[in-house]
Amino acid sequence: WDQQIAYTWVSNRWVLPAAYYSTHVSYPDQGFTVDLFMIDSNVFDAKDLSQDSEHNLCGAMHTPLDASCTDAGGPPSLGECKAWFENFWREQQGWLEGKLGASLATWQIIVTHFPCGHAAGWYSDLHNRLGLDFLVTGHRHQQELWANSPALGGLSCIVTGGGGGITSEQSPSLSASQYGFFDLAISKDSLRVEMINHNGASLSMATVVPVQKP
Repeated sequence: WDQQIAYTWVSNRWVLPAAYYSTHVSYPDQGFTVDLFMIDSNVFDAKDLSQDSEHNLCGAMHTPLDASCTDAGGPPSLGECKAWFENFWREQQGWLEGKLGASLATWQIIVTHFPCGHAAGWYSDLHNRLGLDFLVTGHRHQQELWANSPALGGLSCIVTGGGGGITSEQSPSLSASQYGFFDLAISKDSLRVEMINHNGASLSMATVVPVQKP
């Protein structure tokens, strides 16, 4: 990932300045602001050496046991890989909770890879205790809209579902939500979320309002 990060400084389009970071967006003519928090949730694909060989960042099936990512700031060995990602996740959690607690923006939004439902208790706490307003995710190759989800303590979340190339969870002929995009319209008072599939059909819609900050 060090190459992906470094590419930020030679591209006019690519933005990935760190494995996790935040950015502040201001809409002065509309009277509101947004704090965006990008976090790395790959810890949920960092498993024991022999587990889930085709979906394991730390798996021994395709990686030599003496491999090291130290030069790129990553795990020093395959045996330490899972623990490295777990420590990295805890580091991000502390950073994010501090940032959310200090945020004065109208909206607080997290963007990450792993889909709605992972670390549900933690995201629920961020929503109800620290004012997280919305969660944007991916990973599963289908569109999902979790509006005011009870599983997330009332937090709304989307799985964008637009990537994956030819890989989808089901055949698009059997499910309308395998490919597509989300249209988001944000204002000071609301965030309108619309799920649109590969045929241009609107499948679902929800309106999110910002958490009232103390």
